[in-house]
Amino acid sequence: MIQQQEAPVLLMIDTATPVCSLAIAHGEELIACHTEQDRRGEHAAIAAPIAEQLIAELESRGLSPDAIVVSAGPGSYTGLRIGSSLAKGLCQGYGIPLIAISTLEMMAQGYLASISNPTDTLRLCPMIDARRMEVYTATFDSKGNRLSEDKPCVLSADTLLDDEMRSYRYHFFGSGAGKCSGLWEGIDYVVVESFAPEARYMHQLALGAYERGAFVDLAYWTPNYLKEYVAVVAQNKVLGR
Repeated sequence: MIQQQEAPVLLMIDTATPVCSLAIAHGEELIACHTEQDRRGEHAAIAAPIAEQLIAELESRGLSPDAIVVSAGPGSYTGLRIGSSLAKGLCQGYGIPLIAISTLEMMAQGYLASISNPTDTLRLCPMIDARRMEVYTATFDSKGNRLSEDKPCVLSADTLLDDEMRSYRYHFFGSGAGKCSGLWEGIDYVVVESFAPEARYMHQLALGAYERGAFVDLAYWTPNYLKEYVAVVAQNKVLGR
């Protein structure tokens, strides 16, 4: 049963990248955001305790979650599994709905908020490292509107990411953005490797989704992995050594 409160209370979870981040909000008010940088492989150990701390903060205010919001990918296969499992468990425990937000769209919103007076010539390209010269990416305009779908992309000096790169100023940011440094000659673009996703960047997107009733099916929803998971087996095991 969905609780009816004066404004929705949201618990937001992002474990799609090496960053582990959770946040809580009551309507337009962001109450808290807890972010652990570069905790690759530790999400399973730290995400649930952080969630417990944030829920305790809500309870101290006489509040409880109306919906759980999860960063839906693309990103790390393991990280996405951890985040989605935690989110679904909380939804089932509280009897509340689940909202899924694209990790790349969340990143675009967060980066856009850091820019003062963005011009119409701005293009936003969040990038998540997908190994070698591959990234997960999408393109957004200067208002944060989506211009392309989330996709895996192999970066190449011989091929522009988008033909519009000759007319617009692209900002590449996130864990995969460094692969663009010096890649294209004669093109004016910005690379920001230091930008990291945080759960609080989902706040406004999640509020809009809650108001629209844009919830996902707990039983059938899965994260947007974009690529099938391939297990890597050590060579000595394959050779029987």
